[in-house]
Amino acid sequence: MSTSLYLVPDQADDNAANRRTGLWVFMGVVGMLFFLFSCAYVMRMGLPDWRPLPFVPWQLWLSTALLAAAGVAWRRGAVGWGCVLSLAFLASQLWAWRAADFALGANPANSFFYLITGLHALHVAGGLVVAAGARRSRSMVQLCARYWHFMLVLWLAMFGLLFRVTPELVRQVCDAF
Repeated sequence: MSTSLYLVPDQADDNAANRRTGLWVFMGVVGMLFFLFSCAYVMRMGLPDWRPLPFVPWQLWLSTALLAAAGVAWRRGAVGWGCVLSLAFLASQLWAWRAADFALGANPANSFFYLITGLHALHVAGGLVVAAGARRSRSMVQLCARYWHFMLVLWLAMFGLLFRVTPELVRQVCDAF
């Protein structure tokens, strides 16, 4: 029987519930941050100086696979592998930046590319800092798994936004309403 049904929960359950709630609130805030950057990206597309990104660096596909593998590792409780794969994700992001070599000021899409991928990488790095203490608790490992799945879904949405959403698509959607 769960102690959460009692009027006075024990301290361990209370801390776990607080951590879960805190994670959901944090993911909501991060989700809104990326949603607002996505709105800015889509609105900026409508201006005449917009040029889509010229290509998808193949390292971003590698990044996607590494982040998915990290999520699987976290789900299975393999903290070490989750951390190693997440560090590999960050390394592949840096590799993609160097390979892409999109001139920052040449096009607004280039600036958004660095902003969105960099902000996502920053949140993965922050997750790694928290993950450093995850081995001590099964509930912390579960929370890390939830966060990494959130990071993967967010990454897939941002990847699609950067490389599949075009000004023509935005116009078609807007004209439909």
